[in-house]
Amino acid sequence: MNVLKLIAGLFLCTFLISCGPEIEKQESAAKPELIRIPEPFRYHKAIEVKPGLTFDIVSWGRGSDSIGAYLILRSDSTRLSYRSVSGELKGQVFDAWNMDLDNDGNPELYIQSVEKGNDNHLKMYIHEFSDGGSSQPIRFPELNSSLKEGYRGKDSLYIRDGILYREFAFHSAKDSASAVKPLKRKLEYFLKNNSLQFKEIKEDRQSSDKKH
Repeated sequence: MNVLKLIAGLFLCTFLISCGPEIEKQESAAKPELIRIPEPFRYHKAIEVKPGLTFDIVSWGRGSDSIGAYLILRSDSTRLSYRSVSGELKGQVFDAWNMDLDNDGNPELYIQSVEKGNDNHLKMYIHEFSDGGSSQPIRFPELNSSLKEGYRGKDSLYIRDGILYREFAFHSAKDSASAVKPLKRKLEYFLKNNSLQFKEIKEDRQSSDKKH
């Protein structure tokens, strides 16, 4: 994939949107998620880490809405340094963001995708970028056997006080899936030596029912 062609296509899309009718501008401002970008692109988000350092997250693909690829474009306009990294993508990109979960000064780019028809099961693609522009993938850990038991998907990821949390629905072994409202499991993620790990935050059933 020619990176220059990708960038040119994105700039063209932005120009066409800005030149559209006024009513279209108002609708786009109210519902930015409805803005269409030209095929084969499906998603684009620009993330400014600091002045002069921007990451453009792009996904694309033809012929399928459940399989494609992603591209992270790193633009360091201060040093005139431009790098990119790409990978295969399952599902559709739901969101992308920057974090520094291990507080080492190197940004980590998180791409969250959702697989259709699979109870919104989540997929994550993570890359950490050094100050010089090199990147390293970070594996998103699978749930262990005990957490998979009763798993019902519908994952929710959110950040609170600089910490990454994940919640998802589950039924305990003694529950009837058709008769009992699913409970929630909550995980807290932490990054150490470029290894992403998690721990479960226990909540009793009563407090979970009150919360949800």
